[in-house]
Amino acid sequence: KDPLTIVIWTLVLLAARWVLHQIFTRSWAKRLLGLSPTVKLSPAESLLTEKICKYFWHAVVYLALFVWGLSILSKEAWSPFHTGSLDTVWIDYPHSASEKPVLKAFVMAQVAWYAHGFVESLIVDKFRNDFIVMLVHHVLSAVLLLGSFWGNAHRVAIVVCVEQDLSDILMYISKMFEKAVGFPWTQNNTLRSYLLVQLTVAWWSTRVCVLGTLVFRCFSLLGPTGLFTVGGPSAHYLSIFLIGQLGLLWVMQVFWAVGLLKMTVDQLRKVRPRRVRPC
Repeated sequence: KDPLTIVIWTLVLLAARWVLHQIFTRSWAKRLLGLSPTVKLSPAESLLTEKICKYFWHAVVYLALFVWGLSILSKEAWSPFHTGSLDTVWIDYPHSASEKPVLKAFVMAQVAWYAHGFVESLIVDKFRNDFIVMLVHHVLSAVLLLGSFWGNAHRVAIVVCVEQDLSDILMYISKMFEKAVGFPWTQNNTLRSYLLVQLTVAWWSTRVCVLGTLVFRCFSLLGPTGLFTVGGPSAHYLSIFLIGQLGLLWVMQVFWAVGLLKMTVDQLRKVRPRRVRPC
């Protein structure tokens, strides 16, 4: 039933995206870009309009998923919000299947979101330099989420989703401000710097530090049991696959984090305090 649920969720998301673009987002995106709603767009303007539509859609959906995930974590006894430690995400792994019903709808929605993102990237992101990396990211995230859920690592799945969603919200809001040339005040260097610094702090805090801690604490807590030791007497090969995927996901986040940090530093160099001439 899970694959059918994912397909239905994916189709619903794609349909909702199309309807929203038709009735609101596309005309709103043209306003942000300072384009006339009646004039035919050039290919470059059309692509830029689609990007703005994507940014808005992603910010809205990620905000909804983030709030949904937080509401679940706020009620679970094992949640880091209650224990104050990420170790409870791994302790007693594999976890009880009795915990899964509460999380199932959320995880399936997340998997469908990445499946939707794969299709969307084929339309909007094909000219990006990291286009292939983006496609791999969508596939990797969907496989990791499904494997985690089916392999009773559902605690890991929801915690990783929530920490990833926070920086996604900030990222797409920042991108909208960056492209909104139709509103000159959004092009202020100080505002751009603030948005980039905020995003960089969130990205490094969650996607590098929190996710990195999850990966390394996994080996620290479970490694000695042989669970993740290839060829060991207690080796569990689904677990080996999942932690390998999670580690690869973390490496990708570090790769993007370094690029984001460089972008932020370059932006901050543009915003230098003016020298005050003596009277």
